[in-house]
Amino acid sequence: MRFWLCVWRGLIVHCPRCGKGKLFRRVFTMYDRCSACDLDFVREEGFYTGAMAINLVVSELIVTAYIIPVAVISGINPQVPFIPILIFSSPLPILLPILLFRPARGLWLSMNYFFNPSQVER
Repeated sequence: MRFWLCVWRGLIVHCPRCGKGKLFRRVFTMYDRCSACDLDFVREEGFYTGAMAINLVVSELIVTAYIIPVAVISGINPQVPFIPILIFSSPLPILLPILLFRPARGLWLSMNYFFNPSQVER
């Protein structure tokens, strides 16, 4: 299987093996198995800790990439209104990890499938 195909399937939250089955039953609840190819999505306890790390790193990089230019522009030009920027920016560190929860889990599962196919095929 090609690497980028596996990454794509993870990011669109589909089964890394077949690409047809969906990973999530509800917003935060995963299926136990793929409905199309019967791939087991349930791993040992703590398996998805890496997905949480990916989620946190990507979320904080996005927030940092937004906040640093805004802070520099606000520091250079005192006419920039600070309170509206603060109100708009405050929910970002909370909302981004929630929005990226599903793609991070899908990416983590697909990377496990790509790099350890013999472990998954038991």
